[in-house]
Amino acid sequence: MEIAIRPVEVADAAALHGIQLQPEVLPYIMPLPSRRLSQVEEYLQRLGPDMHYFVAEVDGRTVGYAGLSRLQGRAAHAGHLFLAVDAAWHGQGIGTALLRKLLDLADNWLMLERVDLSVLAANPRAQRLYKRLGFEVEGRRRGSVVSGGVFVDEILMARLRPGGQIEGPRGG
Repeated sequence: MEIAIRPVEVADAAALHGIQLQPEVLPYIMPLPSRRLSQVEEYLQRLGPDMHYFVAEVDGRTVGYAGLSRLQGRAAHAGHLFLAVDAAWHGQGIGTALLRKLLDLADNWLMLERVDLSVLAANPRAQRLYKRLGFEVEGRRRGSVVSGGVFVDEILMARLRPGGQIEGPRGG
């Protein structure tokens, strides 16, 4: 199986919307079940220069998408990412391929020192993927997201650039 990763286009909106609304995906991502296709199209039309989104395709079919947004100002050395994969393709390497593409962009093109994300505590499969690619747990936001009628925790994770160091503020 060959996975093709390419930049997202507005024409991908229907495929992304379909993935978002899958019963096996929706509980683990932020959009609401009432999100309309027109909202996804409008969002994609407004992507700014610091919003880098990709789709994964297998045999011409969109099977996942992910994005990395570079932060601004004093946090311009950092980015935040997200990922969603079609339920029929879970466990097939789609998420890994998308994340590797985003991390290559972060490391070799944007020179980001920090990439972070949040993942629901109820999604251990995604947590394992992120850990495998160098993300570490930094914290937990208790009851921060409603999913399926209950409040669930978000796990905050980050990956520092290989060889990078974190230092405290300098001066006195």
